[in-house]
Amino acid sequence: MVRCFHLVLFFVSLKIFAQPQIFTERQLGNQRVWEARLSADDKLKSLFQSNHLQYPPKFVYWRSFKKEKEMELWAADSAHHRYKLLKIYKVVNTSGSLGPKRYEGDFQVPEGFYTINQYNPYSSFYLSYKVSYPNKSDSILGKKGNYGGQIFVHGDSLTIGCLPMSNQVIKELYWCNIQVNSSANNTNYYIPIHIFPCRMNASNWSYLNSAYNFDPNRLFFWENLQKGYDFFELMRQPPIMKVDNKGLYFIQY
Repeated sequence: MVRCFHLVLFFVSLKIFAQPQIFTERQLGNQRVWEARLSADDKLKSLFQSNHLQYPPKFVYWRSFKKEKEMELWAADSAHHRYKLLKIYKVVNTSGSLGPKRYEGDFQVPEGFYTINQYNPYSSFYLSYKVSYPNKSDSILGKKGNYGGQIFVHGDSLTIGCLPMSNQVIKELYWCNIQVNSSANNTNYYIPIHIFPCRMNASNWSYLNSAYNFDPNRLFFWENLQKGYDFFELMRQPPIMKVDNKGLYFIQY
C-alpha cells in the first residue's frame, strides 16, 4: 500500500460523535500540538479577524492544485455564507503526474472531492491529517482491492502520493483544523478538502488538452471534476458532491 510511513498505532481519529472539547484536550496532550498552538494561534486569529471572520473558525474549506503546488484556505462564519480566500500555502513536493490515483504503487496524489477524517500528532512527518481516499468514486474507478491509501497532508518534504508542507506550515494548517473541530456548533461537520490537477481555467485546459490528448479517459475525468470546481467559483460555497454507480461525481443541490 502506498504510504507516507506514519506511526499507525498512534492515529488519533476524528470522531464526529465525540465531544469536541475532549477531542481538543486529547490533541493538546501532545507536545507537537502545543507547539502548533503557540506558533500558529495568534497568526490565525489575526488572519481571520482581518477578513472579518470569527475566530476560532467556524467553517473552513481546503482546495489544492497539483500543477501549481498550492493549497488554498477558505473560510466562512456559516455554511450558508460565501467563503473568503484567506491564504495560499505552498505544497513543497509532489509525486506522480497530473491525474487521479487508481492503484497502490502508482505514486499518484489523488484528485477528487474528499474530507479530512483523521489527525495524527505522532506522525513520522511531524504532524499530519488524513485525506479520505479512497472515496466512492475511487473505489469504483480504481483497481479493485488495490487502491492504496494513507494519503496525508503532513510536514517534512518527502512524499509518495501525499501533500507535504513545511513543518512550520503544517503547524498552522493542523491547528486551524483542530480549532474548527473544537467548536460545539460543528460536531457534524467534516472539513472538505478538494484536490484538482490544476486551476481549471481556460489557460490550463488548453495545456491539459494538449499534454494529455493521448488519454481521453483522463480528460473525461477532469471534465467531471470541473462541475465541482465551477460550482465553487460561482457560489463560493463548497459543493456537496455525490457519486453515481459509474463513479462519476454530481452535485447534490
